[in-house]
This record gives sequence, structure tokens and C-alpha cells, in this order.
Amino acid sequence: MTIRRLLTFLFSLAITAIFLVIALYRVDLNQLLGSLKTADYRLAALGILCVVGSYMLRTARWQRFLRPTKQIPILRLFPVLIVGFALNNLLPGRPGEFARPYWLGARENISKTLGLATIIVERVADGIALIAFLLIALVAFTPLHIDLPPAVETIAIAASILFGVALAGLVFLLVREQLALSIFKFFTRFLPHKIAAKLERMLGSFIVGLHSLKSARDIFGIAGLSLAVWLVESTLYFIMLSAFSALPNVPDRAVASVFMMVLINLGVMIPAAPGGVGPYEAAAIFALSTFGVNETLAASVALASHAISYIMITGMGLFFIWRAGMSLAQASSGETETEIERT
Repeated sequence: MTIRRLLTFLFSLAITAIFLVIALYRVDLNQLLGSLKTADYRLAALGILCVVGSYMLRTARWQRFLRPTKQIPILRLFPVLIVGFALNNLLPGRPGEFARPYWLGARENISKTLGLATIIVERVADGIALIAFLLIALVAFTPLHIDLPPAVETIAIAASILFGVALAGLVFLLVREQLALSIFKFFTRFLPHKIAAKLERMLGSFIVGLHSLKSARDIFGIAGLSLAVWLVESTLYFIMLSAFSALPNVPDRAVASVFMMVLINLGVMIPAAPGGVGPYEAAAIFALSTFGVNETLAASVALASHAISYIMITGMGLFFIWRAGMSLAQASSGETETEIERT
């Protein structure tokens, strides 16, 4: 392990430790274990279907992003997507975001830069969908007479600005493609010719990866799939709240599941330990405490929900890596493309 990777790992562990202390310092361990023992795991088992369903929808959306370049069957894309998320669960620094374009390129002969572009657009689409769900949840709070902490408004504004700027940048690249290339060439002219030419080719491939946003039909399809991804994940949290008998009032439970989903997915963007351990639990407990759920019960729901998602995705990812005859290090480096091509 290099010094850089070691420092990244130690930093992520420190972030995780801080968030776990924030999340769990008021949790009663005996009550937590009791809550985990008495949960209805028949209901919780349905959460597995939600996890698989949400990632199948993610795959269908990724297929749409790639459609202008190549039509790829969902069953060929699914292992690539799962391996990427599994690597994020297992290794620090979110290496799955970079390994996924390598797997895609090796299997389908697609430019790595183009593949990375689709993943960036995917993340922006996720952010916009999450903001939409957050706004829906905030509107739903009014008839429920729930007083939201000021931090929620701050989160909503910051996330809206972040993803708004990202969206504006992508739109500029699409609408003013030649101008964007000209500006880029102006700044790269000071670099050695070979490096500048390579960077310009990479930007060209990146823009090609955005071409799925040029078709109104594809835009609506991507938007619909993005909303479906997060609706299914919200259903997972609704099921888990039901399994732990939290929030017996169904409307409260429905709004809480959406709010929980949004905060968790914004929280795991923080560079913590693999799998978002720490920020995930802190975000879930914060979301549920807003609805009056005590910290111990909220921690039970958070830990069980996280475990279901983590075990399913990591397990499937390791299976696909094993089937490719690769080690974890090889899968994350993207250097052994021969093995990937055979899967």
C-alpha cells in the first residue's frame, strides 16, 4: 500500500469514526439488540427485492446513457455496474467509479472516457432526482406539522446549488460543443502537443458520452428511470420501518422513508470508509429523529437497512469478480482487461 492510499484510508476511517460517534453515542446497546431481535425479518426479506430492483433500474438507465454509442443488453451491463458499487463498498476512495469504465471498455470496446462521462451524468441525474424527492418531502411536512431542523434547509440549498452548477456545465458542453472545445484548446495550447492532443480526444469522448441527453425521448426516459430508482429505494426504507414497527401512521412512514432515502444518499457522498459506514447511519438516525423516532430504534432501522444493501451488492460484486478470475486488486485497477472480456 502506497503512502497516499494509506493516508486516504486513515482519513476515511477518521471520518467514519466521527460520524459513528455522532450517530450512536446516545444509543442503548441492550435496547438496540432487543430491537434487532424482535424485528419482522419476513418483511425485511422483501427489502432484498427492492435492492436488486433498484440496481436493475440503474442498469436500465445506464443502458439509455450508452444507447447513442452502442446498444448493450441489460444482463451484460448489470455485472459491470454491480462490481463498481461493490468495489466502493470494499475499498476506500470510491475506486468503483473508475473501475466501471474499464470493465465496460474491456467488455464492449467503448472508450473509457466515454464510459466515465456516462457515470458523471448518472451522478448528476441522481442528484437532481434526490433534490426533487427532498422538495416533495418538504412539502409533505406541512400537513404533518413537523418542525424541521435548520440544517435540513441548508442541506437542500447546498445540494441544489451543487447539482445545478453540474447540470449547467453539462448543458453547456452539449449546447455549445464547439465553443467548449475551443475554450479547452485555448488552455491546452501551453501543454506539450502529445498531452494536449490526448486531453482534447478525451474531452471529445466525454462529450460523446453526453449525447444521450440530446434526445427528448431519452431525457424523459432517463428522468423516469432516475425517479424509479429512488422510489424503489424509498420503498426499502418503508419496508424496514414497518419491520421494526416504527411510525405506525402510514403517511408519516411514507414521508419519513423518502426523507431518510434523500439524506442517506446525500450523506454517503462524504468521503468516509468504504460502503459509506458512518455517514449512512448518522443521516438515517437524523432523518428518523425528525419524526420523533428514538435514537435506538432509528439506529436499528439504519443498521439493518445498511446491512441488507451492503451484503447483497458486495456479495454479487464478489461473485462477478470471482467469475472473471480476478483478484480484488485487479478488479479495482482495471488493468487486466483480458479476464473481463471473457465474462
